[in-house]
Amino acid sequence: IPPYAMPQMTMFAIQEGVIKTCEAAVSAYGLKSLPGSDGEVNVNEDMQEVCNSYKAGDSVPFTATFRAEIDPEKAPPAVEQPAEEQEEEATAEA
Repeated sequence: IPPYAMPQMTMFAIQEGVIKTCEAAVSAYGLKSLPGSDGEVNVNEDMQEVCNSYKAGDSVPFTATFRAEIDPEKAPPAVEQPAEEQEEEATAEA
């Protein structure tokens, strides 16, 4: 990679890292982003400044806000006790 292209490559790599981190956070909490511009992610830091001060191997802390909703496909199912177990508990308490 030529030296003049390094700043652009760094910017691209950091942006991709931020995007992947946000996607992982959304997925980890069983959410899905809202469609269209309602689901956009806003990073609070100036990414150009972050890239200019970045040194290889450093972590890149950032804060971001996004809107999401609970993904019904990833939500844990409601746990219900079978009728037999409910009857046994009622009998045992009586």
